[in-house]
Parts: sequence; structure tokens; C-alpha cells
Amino acid sequence: MDTLDQPTEAHKKIYNPKTYRMIIINGSVYRKLLHDGYLHWREERLLIPPLHELPILKRYLSFISYRIWGIVSERSLLMMVNEKISLLQILLQANWYNFTLCQLLKLCWEREETKVWRNNVLMKFLHHPNLAPSKYRPSALYDVFTKTNVLGPEHILALARAFY
Repeated sequence: MDTLDQPTEAHKKIYNPKTYRMIIINGSVYRKLLHDGYLHWREERLLIPPLHELPILKRYLSFISYRIWGIVSERSLLMMVNEKISLLQILLQANWYNFTLCQLLKLCWEREETKVWRNNVLMKFLHHPNLAPSKYRPSALYDVFTKTNVLGPEHILALARAFY
């Protein structure tokens, strides 16, 4: 194949979730979207709408849900998008479907990074100064919760929503 037939970086395209059309990467529309807060997740070749455009973001997340399942099953729900925000934070802030989030979390529930995240969420909750548990030996409560493994994905997600 001749090098003239191969697409250059300037001519590669990506899906625009705002207009439902393909746009040229590094073109004027692409640059405007980035300026407006869109994230180009290069690793996954996705253009993610900003959190303040919730209707577009929710519609787009539903549209790419099959990709989200693949990303979580292969890597992690806690995977960082461009080293700025985790996939989980995007889904939580978009108020994505709780049932689906629980199912995604179950996929990586026993992974070490998920265990660390779960413990951090629980510690934030137990040590929060405005909550009753923080006044009554939060370390003891932490031990009870972790040793009995009583908190499942739906419980941790409910706590996490309070902190994101």
C-alpha cells in the first residue's frame, strides 16, 4: 500500500457524541470540543462529554455501554481517563444506573485496587466529622465492617456517591 493511501493522524476520525457524526481528530470541531471540556480518551478512542453536559453524557454512556463492560472486565472500573478522572467517577457523577454500576463493580470486586478503593470509601464515611459513626470509635466499626464482609457493592456505591 502506498503511503498516500494510508490515513494520517490528521485524517483519523472519532465519534462526536454531541452531533452523532464522525469528526476529524485535530480538526476545528474536535479542538472546540476539547476546549469545551470534552476528554479524548486516546487509549480507548472515545470522546467523553464533560460532566456539566449530563444529558449528552448519559446518552453517550448508554450508547457505549458495551465498551464500558469490556473496559471493566479487561482492566478496571477504577481505570483513569487521561490521568484526570476515573471511569467510576464519571459514571457516578453522571448518576449512571445503580444496578449496572453494581454489576460492573462485582466484576472487579476482589481485585486489589478495588479492595483499596472500598477501604478508602469506608474510612471516609466512618471518619466524616458530620456523621454519627465518627463519634463512636470509627476504627472499631471499620474492623467490624471489613472482617464480616457485610458491605456489598450496592452499599459501598451508596457511600461513594456521598463523596464524589
